[in-house]
Amino acid sequence: MATRTQNNMGRTIAVIGGGALLAWLLLRGRGKGKGSGGGGHGSPAVVEVWLRGGDRIELDGASSDLATTVARARAAGAARVFTAGDARQGWHQHVIDSLRAAGVELYVQI
Repeated sequence: MATRTQNNMGRTIAVIGGGALLAWLLLRGRGKGKGSGGGGHGSPAVVEVWLRGGDRIELDGASSDLATTVARARAAGAARVFTAGDARQGWHQHVIDSLRAAGVELYVQI
């Protein structure tokens, strides 16, 4: 009978310990920007926008259009904008103006 009691106590300790570990893992991520779109200390998240030739946009490494780029940058709060050498100046200015009008914080590198 002593063996059965020890097994139940071992399971109980394992369940409580596992629950405590799970709670700790879930709670330690709070306040670090999870779901708030930022770095956790009031700083906005930043999307990466590359302006290419032929009026093309790459948003975080994937091909995108202007409307999607503006919407994602607005949701993130900030955009780091890079211009490739073959991008038109007018296209560059149009994208920058659209992002500014949406209230996106910009970090521009030409």
